[in-house]
Amino acid sequence: MGFPFWGERRVNTWSVQSASTLFRAIPSRLKWPAVGAVWAISTAVAAAGEIQGSLVLESPGTPAGVWIEGLESQEVPRQDTVITHRDGRFYPYLSLGFVGNEFVLTNEDDRLHNTHLYLRLAYQKERSARPLHFGSTVFNIALPNQGAEVRRPIRSGDRYRAETGFIEVGCNPHPDEQAYVLVFDHPYAAMVGDDGTFSIANVPAGTHQLQIWADGAVQPGPTIEVSEDGVATVVVNLASGA
Repeated sequence: MGFPFWGERRVNTWSVQSASTLFRAIPSRLKWPAVGAVWAISTAVAAAGEIQGSLVLESPGTPAGVWIEGLESQEVPRQDTVITHRDGRFYPYLSLGFVGNEFVLTNEDDRLHNTHLYLRLAYQKERSARPLHFGSTVFNIALPNQGAEVRRPIRSGDRYRAETGFIEVGCNPHPDEQAYVLVFDHPYAAMVGDDGTFSIANVPAGTHQLQIWADGAVQPGPTIEVSEDGVATVVVNLASGA
């Protein structure tokens, strides 16, 4: 873009996040505008609203998660995903993970466990009569002692996609132990509470597709219209006979 010269009253608009962004954006080989130039600086802030919902399941309190399909964001929650062996089970049964954080794998039992995270690779079920049983391993970590803890990064390749599916968690010595992780590279996801309610904040205004994980499977939810600074409410009934 051009810079104004003395005597001109041209208005130049930069869309920036902060004043420091503006200073960095001006090439060093260019001179500052002459005295008298008029600058209008606008800060781009996306219009956003909130989704508040209720999910009715066949068995109330069953772990479930929801998210918005197709959205992107440069920001994700800064929280690690803890998966624990306790009393011969995984806790929690379902958790959310966000790219850029860590899996924290722990063992509270006094016996050897391993935490085997893998992507089932959903597309294999459509293309092969003999899909890989365990799919693609994300991490397979031995936790031999009580109190053992291992951290591993949550990477972009771990995120949920229709063609790869969600992460399943198993323990090879104890096949009855099972858990699931939904990984995202955006913040538009939430766990459903024991009472069936959920909330997704700061959703960009527009029409969005809700996705639901419940009972070990993903299914599409309703299309939701979110308005700027508004609250969109939705009730989804997945109980039989609904």
